Amino acid sequence: FSTELFYKWWTKLYFVWLRPMVKLLFKWVTGQCELLRITYSNSCQADRVKRIGKFIHNDKSVLLCFIIFLFFFWFSKFKLFFSPLRFQISLKDSLQRISAYNRLIVQAENLRKTRFSSDNDDHEEKLNTLWRLYNADCLALPCRVGHHWTEIGFQGDDPATDFRGMGLLGLDQLIFFADIYPQQAMHVLSQSRHPQFGFSFAIVGINMTEMCVTLLKKRMFGSYIYSFEKEGSDLTDFHKIYCHIFHGFAQHWFAERPESIMEFGRVRADYLQKVEIMLGSDETVLLSEFQQ
Repeated sequence: FSTELFYKWWTKLYFVWLRPMVKLLFKWVTGQCELLRITYSNSCQADRVKRIGKFIHNDKSVLLCFIIFLFFFWFSKFKLFFSPLRFQISLKDSLQRISAYNRLIVQAENLRKTRFSSDNDDHEEKLNTLWRLYNADCLALPCRVGHHWTEIGFQGDDPATDFRGMGLLGLDQLIFFADIYPQQAMHVLSQSRHPQFGFSFAIVGINMTEMCVTLLKKRMFGSYIYSFEKEGSDLTDFHKIYCHIFHGFAQHWFAERPESIMEFGRVRADYLQKVEIMLGSDETVLLSEFQQ
């Protein structure tokens, strides 16, 4: 009797039998359905939105939930029946935040899937911008392809090849870091050139983009993003999180004092575990001191 078989059996038992029975019991005791109990709870905003999102994901009658919400929200405008105002406001706000998070995932994925093209003038201009931002003493790009790109941490003479995994998103986030937080970006670049603990700045930056995308799609940033005062999130918010993650990795790297770059995988895994533990708290703030 394998562990995997037991897990499948227990999952089926829980979702098919136990969960509906518990929900029915709570409804009988409180006189409220699960969705109403969540919206009426005194939990923090981020926790409430996450619980509603989980409810929508797990409940088989998700379509019915949306129909009920629209029924309450729209028909109450015409005074056809009484609709709890707190329920309307709380559910509407939560659904808008969940929808904004979903749009953020789509926007990030679209950029990630957009391959860098040397035939695209906009892409080439972004590459020029990247060079200028990280080379204040040498504003003019010497040439499109050359060994000078290794100075800011690319693997070879043509940086376009290094963006294949993360597409334009990797390029945009490297630009955002230096454009919005130039002092910190240049500090991390300087750290990457350390004679003993140095690392490839651009390559690690693109790797941090991959980490952020993975955490975003796993909805690990929910606690932080759902706590915003504004209703939604956008790519600027995601880029700011990236800057925090990248800057934090540089500090973690030097704290670990690895013997060589060959230890990158281990140090990255340790850092990812640290970040995931941090993201488990509803009070997590994904901003460094220089961003506040």
